[in-house]
Amino acid sequence: MKFPAANTGPGRLQLMVRLFSCSKFATVVLKMMSCIMTVASRLRDGIRHAVVLVFCVTGCASSDAPEPTSAAEPTSGSSEQATGGTRSSAVENLRATPPTFPTVRQPVAPSPQPKFVNSAMARGIDFTFYADRVPGRFFLPEVMGGGVGWSDFDGDGWLDLFLMNGCVLDQSVGIPHVIHRYKLFRNRLGQQFQDVSQPAAAGHSGYGQGCLVGDFDADGFPDFYLTSYGPNILLHNNGDGSFSDITDQAGVGDDRWGTSGVWIDLNSDGNLDLFAANYMDVTLQNNQTCKYGETTGYCGPGRYEGVPDLVFISNGDGTFREGSRELGLTQVSGKGLAVAAADFNNDFLPDLYVANDMAANSLFTRIAPNSAQSESPGPTYIDIAERAGCAVSSEGMNEASMGIACADFDADGRMDIYLTHYYQMKNTLYHNLGDMLFEDDSFRTNVAATSFQFLGFGTVPLDYNGDGRPDLFIANGHVLGPAYDPNSMPPQLLLNDGHGGFTDVSGFAGAYFEDAWLGRGVASCDFDNDGDMDIGISHLDRPFALLENQTPTASGFVGIALSRSDRRPPLGARVTITDDRGSFTQALGAGGSYLSSSDPRFLFAVHGDSGRVQVDIQWPSGQTDHFENLLVNKYWHVIEGRQPEVLIR
Repeated sequence: MKFPAANTGPGRLQLMVRLFSCSKFATVVLKMMSCIMTVASRLRDGIRHAVVLVFCVTGCASSDAPEPTSAAEPTSGSSEQATGGTRSSAVENLRATPPTFPTVRQPVAPSPQPKFVNSAMARGIDFTFYADRVPGRFFLPEVMGGGVGWSDFDGDGWLDLFLMNGCVLDQSVGIPHVIHRYKLFRNRLGQQFQDVSQPAAAGHSGYGQGCLVGDFDADGFPDFYLTSYGPNILLHNNGDGSFSDITDQAGVGDDRWGTSGVWIDLNSDGNLDLFAANYMDVTLQNNQTCKYGETTGYCGPGRYEGVPDLVFISNGDGTFREGSRELGLTQVSGKGLAVAAADFNNDFLPDLYVANDMAANSLFTRIAPNSAQSESPGPTYIDIAERAGCAVSSEGMNEASMGIACADFDADGRMDIYLTHYYQMKNTLYHNLGDMLFEDDSFRTNVAATSFQFLGFGTVPLDYNGDGRPDLFIANGHVLGPAYDPNSMPPQLLLNDGHGGFTDVSGFAGAYFEDAWLGRGVASCDFDNDGDMDIGISHLDRPFALLENQTPTASGFVGIALSRSDRRPPLGARVTITDDRGSFTQALGAGGSYLSSSDPRFLFAVHGDSGRVQVDIQWPSGQTDHFENLLVNKYWHVIEGRQPEVLIR
C-alpha cells in the first residue's frame, strides 16, 4: 500500500528512476513524463500538442510524496495467452472517438444536486471498528479496517447489516477486559436497526476483515464466511434467526490473513464454491517499521511475502475441499485485497478478477474442458490479465489495488473495472474493449485527475441520481499513521457523464463529504426499499456511517431479485428494463469493493407516466423471460421460468 518505487515500467521510466531515485523532484518528473506518454498515445489528428502540457499540469502533477524505503515487487502475471480479438485493432476502435480532458472538480452544482445524510446513529447503529492501534508499534493489520455485509438473513424482505470488528492483536498481554465482537443488526422495516448479535449467536470475536455472503446450502437463508487476521469462520444460517459456527465440519478453516472473497459456482456442478483471497505473511515477530522522510510509519507490501489465495470446492453435502490447483486458480505472488465475479466477455459465465497490492492483478477466465490448456476434466481457469491488459497500469507498473467496482460505465454492453489505489498514484479504470481485452483509460475518463490526492479503499458503483448511469463512491484514508500528513481524507462521489467520463461532485453531496475520514469497507444497499441506493461505510477511529440517499429525482424504480429454481444465484444473468427513455441493461455479478458484500438485487431508475415497464431477462441456461407492464416502485422476485412475485408488499 505504500508509495512504490517505479521499477517495473517500460525502459524509459526505468532509466529515469535510476537517474533520479534520490530526488523528491523526481517523483513529480516521473508523473509528468508518465502522463505525457499516456496522453500522447491518445491524441488524435488535429489536437495540438499544447493540450498535453495543460492536461499534465492540471490533471497529473502532484505535490511531494515521502521517499519510499523499498522497491515494489516486480511485475508478475500469467504467461497464458487469451483467445479472442486483436488488441491493437480494439484500441484503435476506442481511439476513433475524440478524447475528453479532465477537470478536478465541477464548479457548478449538478442537477439534481446529490444529497446524502449520515443516519446511522439516528437509526440505531452505534458501532466503531476496534483497530487496537498501539502507538509506535506500526503493526500493519491495525490500519486495514473491517468489512460491511448486507443480506436479508431473516427473509422478511428488508436487508440486514453485518459489521466486522477487531480485537486485541497481541494475545501475550493477557485476556482483555473488553471483548470486541462482530455485530449483526436486524433491519426493522427500513426505519430502525436492532442489535441481535447475541441472540443470533453471530457476535463472534476475532480481528475481522471480510464479510462474504452466500447461501451455500441453498436453503433460502444466506450464510456468512468471515475472514480475519487469524482464523476464518463459516456461520451457517439456521433459518430461525440464529447462526451456528460450522467451520470445522465444513472444512473451510484457514488461519492466515484473509481479506475479500466471493461465493460462486466455479465448476458448474450446481453448488456454490468459495474463493477466499489472502494477503501477506505479517506477524508480530516479523513486523517492520519504515521511514518516510523524518516520519516513522507502517511498511508496505514490498517488505512482506504474499500468501496464496484459497478455493474451497463444494462436495455437495455441506463439506468442501481445497481446489485452487485443481481449477487453475493460482497466482504467482498473491497479496489479494479485493475480488469480483463478473461476466467480462458476455458468455454468461462469471470470470474472477483479483486485485493485488503492489503485485500484478489477476483475471481468471474459463477454458474449454478438452482444450490443450486444460489439465482437468471439468471447467478450468487460466489467468489472462497480462495478455488482456488489466494486470498492471498502462505504463507497465504494478499498482496498489485495494478496491474494485465493476459496471458498464460507458454503456457499450461490456463490464468495465474500476480500481482504487495509493496516494499520489492514480485510481485505474480498465475499459473493456471486448474479446477479453482491456485498456487503462484512466486519463481520458478523468479518473486519474480525481484520484491523485487520495488513497482509496472500498468503492461501489451506484446510480445516485436516477439517470441510468453508474456513478462511483470511494472511501479514502491514508495508512502511514496519524503522524503523517495527510492522514484522514474526504470520501468522493463521482458523477458519470454517460460516456464513461467522471466528474467529482463530492463538494455538493452533503456534510459527510466535507469531513475527513479513514474510510475502509464499503457496501451499497437500498436498506429502506425506497428505490435509491444507500451506502454503508466502516472507518478507523470513528463510527460506522450509513449514508441515506436523499437526492431529489423525478424517476421511479424497479427492483429485481433473481434466482434459479434450485435457489442458486444466476451469476451472469442480464436484466433489461425498457421505459420511455429506451432500454437499460445490468448483469448479475458478485463481490467487489473491499472486504464487503453489497445488496444483491438489481435496481433500475425508470421514467415515464404509465407506471409500468417492460422487463427482459437472459439467463445463463439460455432461457429468456419476457414480462410486459411490470408495475414500478416495487421490488420483484423472479425465479427462472416463472412469473414475477412482489418481494415487498
